[in-house]
Amino acid sequence: MNSWVDIVVAGRDDEAVTDAALGLLRQGRRVLVVLGEGTPGRALRLRRHLLEASGAGSRQLMVMTHAEVVCVAGTARVEAVVIRHSRSGRLSAVNTGAFIRVPEGPTPSW
Repeated sequence: MNSWVDIVVAGRDDEAVTDAALGLLRQGRRVLVVLGEGTPGRALRLRRHLLEASGAGSRQLMVMTHAEVVCVAGTARVEAVVIRHSRSGRLSAVNTGAFIRVPEGPTPSW
């Protein structure tokens, strides 16, 4: 992946990640959500839920599961985030202006 988003939100797929991403989408931001784990279809359900709840366009949101942020880089501010895909070990980078790591919490039922 080599793209640009306004902000990367990383953490477990809990209510805090959803709330953070939802608020950012409602502001018109392009958001990448990076989740460490997930069951089949979890990313699609989360993506659908966030797009419906925010009224955002589909190009505003990307969701990755089975991935972790391994590096946040920049000189005077955040400029890029490097992500490791758990299953393949492959690294990818995304250009961004901000990064939020959400603390762990309970997993939602949706």
